[in-house]
Amino acid sequence: MDQSQSKGKRKLPSLTLARKVQIIEEAEADTSTLESVARAHGISTSSVSRYVKNKDAIREKLEKYREHGIEDRKTLKEQSYPLLEEAIYVWLIQQREDNIIVSSDILKAKTEVMFSLLQSHGLHVGKSFEPSDEWVRRFKQRHGLRVARVVGEKASADIAAYDKFKTVLMAKILEMGLQKCQVYNADESALFTKLMASRSIILWDEKVASGRKLNKTRFTFMPCANIDGSMKMKLMFIGTAAKPRDFPRNFEDSLPVSYHFSKKAWMTRNLFKEWFHNEFVPAVRDFSMQRNIEPTALLVLDNCTAHHEGGNVLVSDDGRIQVIYLPPNVTSECQPMDQAVINAIKIRYKRRLMLYLVMENTDLQLEERLKSVSLQMSIAWLADSWNEISCFTIENSWKKIIDEFPGYNWDCCQDEVEKDESWNDVSALVRSLDVLTGTHTSEEEVRHWMQDTTRDSSGNAEWATSEVFTDEEIIGSVLKLNDNFDPLEEEWLEEENMFPGEAKSCSAASDMPDFSTTLNSLDVVLKFVENDPVDTCKLKSLRSKLVENEWNKRNK
Repeated sequence: MDQSQSKGKRKLPSLTLARKVQIIEEAEADTSTLESVARAHGISTSSVSRYVKNKDAIREKLEKYREHGIEDRKTLKEQSYPLLEEAIYVWLIQQREDNIIVSSDILKAKTEVMFSLLQSHGLHVGKSFEPSDEWVRRFKQRHGLRVARVVGEKASADIAAYDKFKTVLMAKILEMGLQKCQVYNADESALFTKLMASRSIILWDEKVASGRKLNKTRFTFMPCANIDGSMKMKLMFIGTAAKPRDFPRNFEDSLPVSYHFSKKAWMTRNLFKEWFHNEFVPAVRDFSMQRNIEPTALLVLDNCTAHHEGGNVLVSDDGRIQVIYLPPNVTSECQPMDQAVINAIKIRYKRRLMLYLVMENTDLQLEERLKSVSLQMSIAWLADSWNEISCFTIENSWKKIIDEFPGYNWDCCQDEVEKDESWNDVSALVRSLDVLTGTHTSEEEVRHWMQDTTRDSSGNAEWATSEVFTDEEIIGSVLKLNDNFDPLEEEWLEEENMFPGEAKSCSAASDMPDFSTTLNSLDVVLKFVENDPVDTCKLKSLRSKLVENEWNKRNK
């Protein structure tokens, strides 16, 4: 080829996947032709035709990159070892969740270990792989990772990722054409159902009173709702027993929560996948039908390992209900449920726990009152607490992640969280318990207790909600190997009784029964209708109101 021919050859532009999707949408419009789209973007007609032909693959690849906040990828080319990269990414997420700094050398060493494990499962047998600096660079690019100097408690990259995600999220909302009621968030939290506030943080497992140790019975719950709070999913509750002994037959239909179980009451990939496909997707479709809107939704999740489905994008069977992940280490900055909602639920739950301990079974020692708190009681209190969370509280929790929602007055909702008076009531109840037990609980201890910030005797955090994978389990997960275990038949609490205390006969001669007699009578009726979920729910609600009214009456 001579020099004049070389100068006359046109160099085609290199387009990003996002730009290619834009071209595909223009080419599919009735008002455009392939030729006009090609001229508008300065490319050949054959290139436009090729993009349209591969539109599904281009869109799927773009969605996968957008999960990691990447908008500038240009190629569909697959990496040489996709399963290896998925395993490394899962491992890396776990390290970042624990705020462990991972250098390039550590990443290389772990990659070699994971590659050997894959070979032990029959993959890449006879091959060798040594991760180079160039491979590490490309791996970081593909997954939206960057190296940042740690400053104080946070890396500067976390703030940058937070700001960038806000833009990515709004772009996704606009692309899908979503209303406020079609954008959801879900997040798990630990709940120590019987933990007392008094010195619960400082002494960990040590005795806090003669003959009494901290009760750290722990479960996981997950609220899920859309932005405006018009659709609140039934709480997901994760216990440790497949069939707790204080539950009636067919308890799934009678509980006010969606009950699941795992070995340590952790959220697992299998549990989350089951919840997403069998509960969330059908609930969104039913809600959409009631509202007469398109059955389309976006679920915002944090980037914990339990929320991923191996190497696949978590999406409904028709592709219309999708998931988008927050960048690692920004949950405390912007995750809606983590901003105010979960804390509001816990305040209300612990208020109910305190009311029970202060107002009921007053003839029993505090330790015996704690033992009498059954799993069913805790679940009922938790569900009632979730039901009390207002749409204002939920909507306010989104303001750190969405600055303005198109077509809506984002500032119209009131700050309901600031008006919540439950905190003051809980403090008063804690002081009442201090009087009973001879302890003193500081406001700082109460705040830690509200957040379930408790540790074991070695000082390790006990509020984890997701399972931690070993290297072998990560490989099994990406290879879709079965990870079955024998569920514990019972792991609620030793010496637990479903119906504590015997019903006492009314000794008062007046026509109006006293508080204790009324509660005991209700307990008898509850036992009689225990297999009727509707009546049980109504009676439990009435019982809670009686206890609350009695507390308010005594503190006037």
